[in-house]
Amino acid sequence: MRRIEHYNVLIADDEFHMRQALNRKITELDDSFRVVCECAEGLSALSALAGTDIQVVFTDIRMPGMDGLRLAGEIQERFPDIVTVILTGYADFEYAKEAIHKGVFDYLLKPVSEEELSGVLEKIALKLSELYELQGEDLLSGKSAGDTALFLKQYLKKNFRTEVDLGEVASRFGFTSAYLSRIFSKEYGESPSRYLTRIRIEEAKKLLVSTNEPVARVGELSGYPDQFYFSRTFRKETGENPTAYRKTRA
Repeated sequence: MRRIEHYNVLIADDEFHMRQALNRKITELDDSFRVVCECAEGLSALSALAGTDIQVVFTDIRMPGMDGLRLAGEIQERFPDIVTVILTGYADFEYAKEAIHKGVFDYLLKPVSEEELSGVLEKIALKLSELYELQGEDLLSGKSAGDTALFLKQYLKKNFRTEVDLGEVASRFGFTSAYLSRIFSKEYGESPSRYLTRIRIEEAKKLLVSTNEPVARVGELSGYPDQFYFSRTFRKETGENPTAYRKTRA
């Protein structure tokens, strides 16, 4: 297993402000990742990959010249160990989902929310942990790892209604959030963000059926202060929007 300091990230997007915003969010959310290259189109990104040690690529689906899907295909063929994530708007949503079947690891809808990005970063870190070991991560014993995972599970269950900063929790133990995610996933078979989403949506289901609280309030009580994001997440998890779910189960 190769030992590296952090996961190097390349961002390909023809919009400068989008690249800047994503760079900032990645840096703030998980110190296991470092953006080392930004490109405005696919050809320059492909050229950069040939000369730079990159583990992760975030690429817009629409760019001049070589678009994101073509870039993803070239990456899959030339650099199969690199993880590729597509950035897309609603107009290309179905197109992006189809890309998953062609080697793309995941996709994110624009504007990219910090919570969704955090979840994707966790999944990427787990995948890359099969190939790389980050410096500074001293492996815990089985018992210690289990205790740490249990603590995180209890913490998430207690605090799911509030904003959860996994990086802050990880810092208490002296290692990265990526490593904490690996410990949790090995113990419980799902990432911390996936577990957090699951208990939040279960709480929302109960409130929708058992109370007359407005949908926005149900979202707040379930850990989603943004009503739009709550509705989008609820639909993604259940196949229905909150209002339809309530009506069919009233």
